[in-house]
Amino acid sequence: MLNKNLSKVFLASTLLASTLLFGCSAQSTSKSAASEGGTSNDGFIKIGAAFPLTGGSAYTGKSLQQAVQLAEEEINAKGGINGSKLKFLFEDDKGVPAEGVNAAQKLITQDKVSAIIGDYNSSVTLAVRSVTERAKVVQLTPGSTADAITEPGHPYMFRNIMPNTFQGPEMAMYATKKLNLKNIAILAENTDYGRSGADAFKKSIEGLGGKIATVEFYNQGDKDFYAQLTKMKDLHPDGIFMVGVTTEGAQILKQARDLGIKTQWLGLAGFTNDSFPKLAEGAAEGMIHISYFEPNAYKYFPDSKQFVESYSKKFGEMPDMYAGNGYEAAYILAEAIKKAGSGDRQKIDDAMKQIKDLPGICGPTTFDQNGQAKKGLVFVKIENGKRVPIGSDKDIN
Repeated sequence: MLNKNLSKVFLASTLLASTLLFGCSAQSTSKSAASEGGTSNDGFIKIGAAFPLTGGSAYTGKSLQQAVQLAEEEINAKGGINGSKLKFLFEDDKGVPAEGVNAAQKLITQDKVSAIIGDYNSSVTLAVRSVTERAKVVQLTPGSTADAITEPGHPYMFRNIMPNTFQGPEMAMYATKKLNLKNIAILAENTDYGRSGADAFKKSIEGLGGKIATVEFYNQGDKDFYAQLTKMKDLHPDGIFMVGVTTEGAQILKQARDLGIKTQWLGLAGFTNDSFPKLAEGAAEGMIHISYFEPNAYKYFPDSKQFVESYSKKFGEMPDMYAGNGYEAAYILAEAIKKAGSGDRQKIDDAMKQIKDLPGICGPTTFDQNGQAKKGLVFVKIENGKRVPIGSDKDIN
């Protein structure tokens, strides 16, 4: 009986010791995971970059990727950061939330990147945010504008482009004050980006005394928009405000032309890509939309000349807004790594919060307590298949 009791005590003690040992090991692993990253064996600090390189948003993904590649070359040609060179690892999120999550998990757990630039589509960025937040990895988006992205309570999320709550009201003021539009219809993609953009514009127009004729939505990947457009045509709006991206936006304009819709088209910044007017095949002429960066618009972006020349020389095309934001994002992370003194994930997050008035081609960067940078914008009009700056937010405020 005594031997049995001793055996039970020994077994219980062994299990307790194993549990304590495992618990300590798990805590140690959790702590190390939070600070993983750093310099790899080949002397590089690795940064993930997740963009839609295929799918409906691939035109924008290409611009972002090319700009980050240019920044990488420039930074490394100057010796890198604190003696270590940067290596950007690109993943294709396809513009799909689940694909973005898979890409982020790979970059964090397998590639052990120190930070991530991405994503572009707001729904993807929001899905990925839960992954980067859990791993305590800085995520900097140069292209997602849904308001919820930099809402309070997400200390590893940063954005160097303004949200829809800034874009929508600015376009509403331009539409009413500059264009004297009174009755406007809204057509938006049914995503976080589309819904928040439509809502911000609607509230602002109504607050300015205007009327919203109707609000219609479509799904990403749709190809037939005749039902929504026919309804809008029958309402005879002064203008149609569109919230979407390049591929669907161009198709919408062509189908509107087929229906004989003649009105003032307006939009957020999702159409700021050279492929947009080309895909629209002339139907985008006269459209006015928002942009956060334009090449050769040195009046608004005085520090961008070298970037524009280098980008156009390397890729044989002019950079668009997303190229400008992606390029700037790479340099922002480089500055954070410099301040951190290494590729340590937590130190990079701390350094991002310390960035104040960092010079950049789209204007200086300072992040607020929610990781949101304050930037200006310009209004552009499509003329002869090209975007032409016609003013800025400063002109209407």
